[in-house]
Amino acid sequence: MTKEELPSGHGGRQVFRSERGVHRSQVPWTPTVHAFLRHLEAMGFQEAPRVIGIDDEGHEILSFIEGQVLARPSWQFGQPGPAPEWARTDEVLAGVAVLLRDLHHASASFVPVAPVWRYYDWPGLLPGQIVCHGDVGPHNTVYRDGRPVALIDWDEICPNDPRIEFGAAAWKYVPLGTDAFFAASDWRERPDLARRLALFAECYGITDRVAVLDAVQQAKQRSAEALRRFPIGPNEAARYLSVVATDLEWLSAEGDRLGASLRA
Repeated sequence: MTKEELPSGHGGRQVFRSERGVHRSQVPWTPTVHAFLRHLEAMGFQEAPRVIGIDDEGHEILSFIEGQVLARPSWQFGQPGPAPEWARTDEVLAGVAVLLRDLHHASASFVPVAPVWRYYDWPGLLPGQIVCHGDVGPHNTVYRDGRPVALIDWDEICPNDPRIEFGAAAWKYVPLGTDAFFAASDWRERPDLARRLALFAECYGITDRVAVLDAVQQAKQRSAEALRRFPIGPNEAARYLSVVATDLEWLSAEGDRLGASLRA
C-alpha cells in the first residue's frame, strides 16, 4: 500500500493517505465520530467524509475529498485566514450557509449512544441541542471549482444549540470583524457586513434580527470557554481573551448597523 503523509493539524495525530482513503490514528472519541458520520450518510448528507473502516494497523480510514481548503499553518486566533477573490462572492457565502443548514437538519435525528466527546464530559444532549460540527470555518471546508462542497475534521463534534454554531460560522464565513481585522486581510477593507450577514442568515433559514444578533453574540462569548482546551500560558491566554473582548466591543457598537438588513 502506497502511503502519502498528510499534515497532522493541531491535533497532532498521525495522518496519511493511501488508495483506500485517509488513515488516522484512533482516539477515544473515534467510535462516536464514526457513528455520527454514518448517520449523516444514512440521512443523505454527502458533504462529509465517509467511514471506510479500520486498517491492519488499527488506523481509521475515511474517504478523501478532493478540493481546496482555506487555511494557513501559521494562523493564530484573531488573525484573518486566506480569502482569495473567488471565496468572497455571495455565491460561496450562500453555499456555505446551505451546507450548514443541511448538516443541522441531518444531525437533528442523531441520538448518541454512550458517546465520548473530545472536549466535553456530559453523556447526551440537553433540550434544544443537536450534535454539531464544533469547528466550522473555511479552514475545515473543502472548496471545488469555486464552491463549498464538504466539511472535514469532525473530531470536535459536540452537543450544542445549532443557532450557536450558526453564530460561530457567521464570524468566520461572512466574516465579521473590526476595520483592523479587514485591513490585515485579503479583503483590505470591510465589505457590507450587514448585507452579507443577512444573506448568510436567509440561506441558513434564520432571519429574525434579534435571533441572529443574539446567536452571533452568544457564539463569541462562548468562544472564551475554549481556553480550557488549550495548553497555553498566561500571556497567550490573555491575548486570546483580549481578541474576544475586542470583538464583543465591536459587536456592541455595530449591532444596529449589522441588523439593518435583517427582518424585525
